[in-house]
This record gives sequence, C-alpha cells and structure tokens, in this order.
Amino acid sequence: MGLKLKLKPFEKFIVNGVVIENGRHRNTVTVANHAQVMTGRSILQPDEATTPVKRTYYAIQAMLVDPANAPSHRPAYAQLMNQLHNAIRDPDMTLHLSEADRHVETGDMYKALAALRPVIAYEAMLLSVQAVPLEPVDRGRALAGA
Repeated sequence: MGLKLKLKPFEKFIVNGVVIENGRHRNTVTVANHAQVMTGRSILQPDEATTPVKRTYYAIQAMLVDPANAPSHRPAYAQLMNQLHNAIRDPDMTLHLSEADRHVETGDMYKALAALRPVIAYEAMLLSVQAVPLEPVDRGRALAGA
C-alpha cells in the first residue's frame, strides 16, 4: 500500500518537485511508489525561514522542490549545516543533524526534512527561553533580604 494523502480544499502538495494543488473538495490521493512528497503542512515559506535551522530546512526543501537546480542549492545547504554542527552541542540534536546530512547525501530530501523537525522544535525552545526578559534586580532590596 502506498502513501495516502488526505487533502483539504485547495491544499498544495509537492511530488518529485511538481507543485500540485487540490481542488475545492476534500480528496485522498495515493502515491503508489517511492516519490519525494511534501504536503502543505510541511512546506516552509521563504518568509518563515527566519532561524538557522529553518534556513537549513528551506535549503533542503529547495533541493526537493527544484531537483534540476539542486546542485546550485547545495553550497548554501552545506554552509548552513556546517554552522549548525558547530553550534549545536546537544547529543540527540547532533544525531538528527547527522541523519539529515546522510539523507541529503543519498538524495532523500523528504527524510532529511523529517530529521530536522525535532531540531526546529529544539531551536524554538532555546529561542523562547532566551526571549523571556529577566526582571531587573533592585539591588537595595536584594541586599536587604526583602
């Protein structure tokens, strides 16, 4: 049995670089053999690629969506992935990065994108923790024990 896509009205999906849009009714499409498939929920728009991991995801997505020009997207991907490998120290996340890299090397861009999803969540968690403003400390009260 192949991959079943349950599509909402006007939802877009990509099969081997071809963007396909569903009509005005809900539909189910079955992809019977191996193909590079992305649904609208996993497609990142250019203006959403605002963080290092999301920019890396977008570079991989560009190789999936535009396979004829994948070699021209590879240098940007390689530079971004190298930066991530140098910046991320969490062992689980480095495994996901390595997994994504292996999938890119074998040409399975969909699996590479899937491997990056936990890293996107990790990055979001880190950025939300850093975005929490610290309350200013009143040194007089802190020293007085109040």
